[in-house]
Amino acid sequence: MKITLATKITIARIFLIIPTVAAFIVAELARDQRTLYVAMLVVSAILFAICCATDFVDGHLARKTGTVSDLGKLLDPLADKVIIVVMMFLIVLFDDGLSMNGVYLHNALIIALLSGIILSRELLISVFRSIAARKGVVLAADIYGKAKTTCLDVGVTALMLAGLHPAVGWIGTIVFYIGAALAVFSGVNYIVKNKNVFDEDGAENEVNTSDCGADELEKTTQSADDGEDA
Repeated sequence: MKITLATKITIARIFLIIPTVAAFIVAELARDQRTLYVAMLVVSAILFAICCATDFVDGHLARKTGTVSDLGKLLDPLADKVIIVVMMFLIVLFDDGLSMNGVYLHNALIIALLSGIILSRELLISVFRSIAARKGVVLAADIYGKAKTTCLDVGVTALMLAGLHPAVGWIGTIVFYIGAALAVFSGVNYIVKNKNVFDEDGAENEVNTSDCGADELEKTTQSADDGEDA
């Protein structure tokens, strides 16, 4: 089996999750050592940003070169979900700077609940897309999914750095909240606009241009294949 360049980038992104998580954990365990703490937080945030940025790169490359592969379709969504889920778990676990110096005491709880909603939404969309795929229906991505993905990526990056300054925590919180709202809206919009998928006699190869916002979505179809974030 030949591994395409786009898939190699995806695989590299998966391996990059390990040092990203390791750097963040080291930072949180070294809060008393300010220099190490700041350095490791910044390194972790940079690596996370690279993971997010390459999500757009591998998908664009796959479409541009016509090298969309089944392996890429499997690994790309996996990489996207794993890095976000793991980082949100760690952010809530360590609760570093999320209260903005005690001004917003319940922020970590709300972020945990929103993370659960976002994960549930992704699982629902994955099932929905599987049903569509079995019926030969092609679902394309739209602006809402892309906006959702961008907001969550930026929000999580800022939340990782929340311990450095309250202002960073507020920025991360606001952007993450917006991303969570877009996740819910885009998910509902995606299903409603593509409700024909539930038709028993749904037409095969029907192209719908209303996607709930997913880079991931694009990566799972031949016409818009390179991400999976509906």
